Amino acid sequence: MIELGVRIEFYETVGSAGEPSKGYLGALYRDDGYRMARVPAVGEYIAAAGLRVADREAAVLLPFTGPPLLAVREIHHYPVPVREGKVPSYWASYAEPSANVILHVQLGRGGEPFRTLVRQFVADDWSYEGGPEGSEIETYGREAWAALRW
Repeated sequence: MIELGVRIEFYETVGSAGEPSKGYLGALYRDDGYRMARVPAVGEYIAAAGLRVADREAAVLLPFTGPPLLAVREIHHYPVPVREGKVPSYWASYAEPSANVILHVQLGRGGEPFRTLVRQFVADDWSYEGGPEGSEIETYGREAWAALRW
């Protein structure tokens, strides 16, 4: 088993395999916390249900249009330098190599269900990245962080 990070990028339109997605709306991401049998290849699929961050009764599922399997769009690898068998003292970053799986999701619905989903992800230590000014992800992410801090 290998532990990976996941980045879910939301778009107005998700392109077919090999085609770019359009209308970036923002992202939710976590750099660790998901075990997989191996690092999937670009084009392989990940079950959307495996990304649920709350129990079945409370979880809000990803608000996307399409099949319950999400195609891996990119893999970002984060190596760690090793010199003479050890991580060098100058390396003041992460101590273990990692990889993040990048998924593209076409946002099928926003509003209150999406606000709840963003809150659940942020409560599970996911980070958010807003898209264009005033995007729902930016607004809901900021609300969720503020609620957790108080």
